[in-house]
Amino acid sequence: MTLGRRTLSFATVLVALAGTAHAQATAEFQKILDAYSKALDSNDVETLVGLYTADGVFMRDDMPAVVGRDALRASYKDVFATLKVQLGFKVQEAEQSGDLGWARSLSTGKVKVLASGAETTESYNQLIVFKKEGGAWKIRNYLYASNKIAPGQVPK
Repeated sequence: MTLGRRTLSFATVLVALAGTAHAQATAEFQKILDAYSKALDSNDVETLVGLYTADGVFMRDDMPAVVGRDALRASYKDVFATLKVQLGFKVQEAEQSGDLGWARSLSTGKVKVLASGAETTESYNQLIVFKKEGGAWKIRNYLYASNKIAPGQVPK
């Protein structure tokens, strides 16, 4: 085999391995988001908190960052006291390197305001950083924002 063919074969193997790693990261992170969705649907605060690292962070555009398990627990309890959230998540892309990884995902579903009974269809973009903790992938940073255009807002 010539040097050119060996180089081409090696490059083909690297591309195949990269594709496999990408697919594996997508599948692993999708499983976490499926568990997250199920916990949201059932108002399961402890499962949600358990999906985060000990110093996990939850961020959204209309509140300060929530940092650490105690703060996460309080935040999710507050959410469930006012809302019924039913969202499904779909990983759009994912990568991992060593003990860190990230995913961009889209969630869609319904959110009901408990006080008024008003229910809306919602859609959100997420950027989630994952970290291996104790050999298992956990959410390290979770950032989301609505992908709906507000009335009067002009898309860019």
